[in-house]
Amino acid sequence: MTDLVFGSLIFLPGILKVLILGFFIWLFARGFYRKKLYAGTIWHPNLVDISVYFVSLYISHLIHLFIQGLQG
Repeated sequence: MTDLVFGSLIFLPGILKVLILGFFIWLFARGFYRKKLYAGTIWHPNLVDISVYFVSLYISHLIHLFIQGLQG
């Protein structure tokens, strides 16, 4: 992964881009299932939230790799 540097003060490694994109994908996806999640029909809502977050991290990593493949 490539690194992102803003000036000489802020250094962001490539994995941070994947984490940030995954977080926003998770927030977007969470809006669709949040009401059902806390309605009481799902046994453990925190496990579902964590699982969806890991899936969104995987998707954001695939997006990042695809964009790198197009540029390289």
